[in-house]
Amino acid sequence: MVNQMDRKSITSRLWIRSNIKEAAPVIVLAAMLVILNSLNSDFMTLRTWLNLMHQVSVVGIVAMGAMIVIISGGIDFTAGYGLAMIGMAAGTAFATGLLGGSVYVVVLVCLVCGATIGALNGILITKLKIVPFIATLAVMSLLQGMSMFIGNGNMVMIRDPSILWFGQGRIGAVPVSFVIYVFFCVLAYVILRRTKMGVYIYALGGSEDAARFSGINVTKYKILLYTLAGTYTGVASLLTISKLGLAAPSIYGSTLLDAIAAAIIGGTSLSGGKGKVMGTFVGAIIIVLITTALTYLRIKPEMQDVFKGGVILLALCFDVVINRISKD
Repeated sequence: MVNQMDRKSITSRLWIRSNIKEAAPVIVLAAMLVILNSLNSDFMTLRTWLNLMHQVSVVGIVAMGAMIVIISGGIDFTAGYGLAMIGMAAGTAFATGLLGGSVYVVVLVCLVCGATIGALNGILITKLKIVPFIATLAVMSLLQGMSMFIGNGNMVMIRDPSILWFGQGRIGAVPVSFVIYVFFCVLAYVILRRTKMGVYIYALGGSEDAARFSGINVTKYKILLYTLAGTYTGVASLLTISKLGLAAPSIYGSTLLDAIAAAIIGGTSLSGGKGKVMGTFVGAIIIVLITTALTYLRIKPEMQDVFKGGVILLALCFDVVINRISKD
């Protein structure tokens, strides 16, 4: 009887350890909604949620790309300035009438530039054996300079309704940008959970040496996953310029920091090998909800980054604690 009780106790502890990280984002989100609704009864209106859907798309898509890279045991700092550079390239191509200057050209430039940036990251990391932190930091600096060079530091206005539709249009009451975000969440889920590439991404994050010894072509799949992450940045850039109606060297804002924070809050482990699409989806909502809540509560803009930084720090501490518990 005692042994059976001990086994049940051990099984229970193991279940809690394996599921607490997945449940945490949902618990945090639910707690935030209860608190915010008690502070401001107008917060839970349909208008607020539609506005939240509108805001979460860019951060969420970049977060999905960041999640894929982090699961593999890497990191990518190019998304911030990547948004700006890709937007400037697409905006300039449209303004100069490249290939007719249609919406298709803008979409194509965003996707190709994003994929190229990601592939460059992957090649630097795999072929030249540069640490991901350093490689992507260097490419980030390169993109910063290119975003200024392409338009000589000037903004490019975009007024074509077919382009603005991606960031400002609606399907019924739902923002088009949110529909696109959900589509790319589903795509990330399918890749990670239903394809060989997804299995290999988790394997790389668990142990790159073990993955290599098991016959996985590490170089090939690292380049592919960074290319995928770059493509997600390209999509996010398309939504950004279509939402603002312009492309500018400074449109990136805090997107990169928010995206990485969303992935971590959503349960993606910085040590690699762990992370889920639904967790990151919830994490992105939490990050955007924090910004929205701070605005509702009339917190000064200069203090909003302090609050968000504190949340990110707590998420990092939580990640470390959970990893230590899992190893005990």
